[in-house]
Amino acid sequence: MDTAAFSEWLGTLSISSRIAALALMYSNLTVGARQMFVPDWTAEKKRRERALEILHGLNEIHHTLSNQLLDYSANKPNARPIEVFSQTLAEIESRYRLEDFLVTAIEFAQTRSQTM
Repeated sequence: MDTAAFSEWLGTLSISSRIAALALMYSNLTVGARQMFVPDWTAEKKRRERALEILHGLNEIHHTLSNQLLDYSANKPNARPIEVFSQTLAEIESRYRLEDFLVTAIEFAQTRSQTM
């Protein structure tokens, strides 16, 4: 995840557009998590262990997105600065090796939010 590019993009959006973009990311990550439940994906022990690691990481990202969404929707002035939020997501992505998931979710949100 390119934290600078993500921060720059998110910073150009109004609060309502940020909420929509983060909700799109949340949704895309949820859909992506469904692949962990495909029997072929988890047939081998190593893959089952990796699936659990991925699901743990996705849970962390969902929690982080939810907190930011709540702060934005409640118009809280103490919402994490975009750069801190971006760095938090990148740290979770790195810890759980979620590059394929998070980058895809960001690209999905960027594409969809352009049409809003």
